[in-house]
Amino acid sequence: MRDILWNKKYSGFIWHFIFTLPFIGLSLLFMQFTEGTTWFLISSTLRIVFGLGILFTACKLFELSPVEILSLHNMKGALFAGAGFLLFFLYFLVQIVSGFGEITGLTAGIFLTRVLLQQLTTGFYEEINYRFLLLEGLKHTSNTIKMKLIYVFSSTILFGLLHCVTGWDTYRLLTTAAIGFSFAVIFVKSGNIVLPMILHFVYDILVHITGFIQWNHNPFFDAVCVFAEVFYILMFVVSLIILIYSPHLNKKNVC
Repeated sequence: MRDILWNKKYSGFIWHFIFTLPFIGLSLLFMQFTEGTTWFLISSTLRIVFGLGILFTACKLFELSPVEILSLHNMKGALFAGAGFLLFFLYFLVQIVSGFGEITGLTAGIFLTRVLLQQLTTGFYEEINYRFLLLEGLKHTSNTIKMKLIYVFSSTILFGLLHCVTGWDTYRLLTTAAIGFSFAVIFVKSGNIVLPMILHFVYDILVHITGFIQWNHNPFFDAVCVFAEVFYILMFVVSLIILIYSPHLNKKNVC
């Protein structure tokens, strides 16, 4: 049993399911009985509890300290590896600014619990689970391009499927998978998991705020929106090129 649970190469995937399945089960259960700020607080608590459990399990599995895992090292390399996502994020900002009208219906309670707290804990939980736990084992393999693709695409598919738990949505699967792929590339190429957490948090905040925006449908905004799928594809392609062809960006050579 020890060989199965504590093998640095592949046990991250086993622990991923050990944590993810009860997390999803509890989340779906609480969703049936709670709503509004109560649900967002419970959801955030689950993310903190499970995220910390994953963090300390990862510490034991990979023989690292929490400080080593949550290090800000090699931020320059991480930013370069995130070029695909940053390009998409710039497009997303242009989209919001060009069509922003006004914010309606966003109460202080919803802003604090749903927009801030839930997204902060989501960035922590999902990155430590879907990126670090699943991908850290890569450096204990032959670490060839083939192995990189296997690990990163496995992480990407699982991340996309997570966002279809409450109902199948092919478009959501593909778009969230593309974003997850770009975050995975950042970690694999730089060894930095903190930047994906930060980018994930900031992006999710804006996404949830857009649900409360009354859009100003002017010609420029409508033209920008047409290119959404193009920038998702561009983000994926740029990230894929960085994963396959660029040199390792981690000065400590952890990947």
